[in-house]
Amino acid sequence: MVNMFRSTKKRLPVTVAAAGLVAHVAAPAAWAQGPYIYPQRGQSPQQQQRDRGDCHVWAMQQSGFDPTRQAAAPPPPPQTGPQGQVLRGAGRGAAVGAIGGAIGGDAGKGAAIGAATGSLFGAMRRHDDNARAQAQYDAAAGQQQAVQAEGMSAYNRALAACLEGRGYTVR
Repeated sequence: MVNMFRSTKKRLPVTVAAAGLVAHVAAPAAWAQGPYIYPQRGQSPQQQQRDRGDCHVWAMQQSGFDPTRQAAAPPPPPQTGPQGQVLRGAGRGAAVGAIGGAIGGDAGKGAAIGAATGSLFGAMRRHDDNARAQAQYDAAAGQQQAVQAEGMSAYNRALAACLEGRGYTVR
């Protein structure tokens, strides 16, 4: 196995390099996308790991945000069933149509026209209700993403402050 972590000052054993690679791959997405950290004072890998862990805990306390925990997505918007507004609209339309048809002399024809019209209006109402529920869901998901991004930003600022105080360059 080739040691990819060569330096002019000292060479890391392959096991330490492999452990660092495994730790990086197994790290949560928030850590993987976090800042780049470089030891300015020649801190050992073990010291770097301790400092990073200590600063992680401190940054969580300061920011109130834990990047290792994913926020749950809001529940999907409820979809109204096809029988809801459509059938109610058809029933109301049939009743109104039957009354209008009775006045005109053919209650059955009026009821049929009323039922068809009521079904159409019921379907339009169901569509509007679904669109409104989807818009509410989208707004809640967007707000949750904004809160998540704000928490991550606060956490990263606190982590950088801690690590810089311990002799690291953070970008």
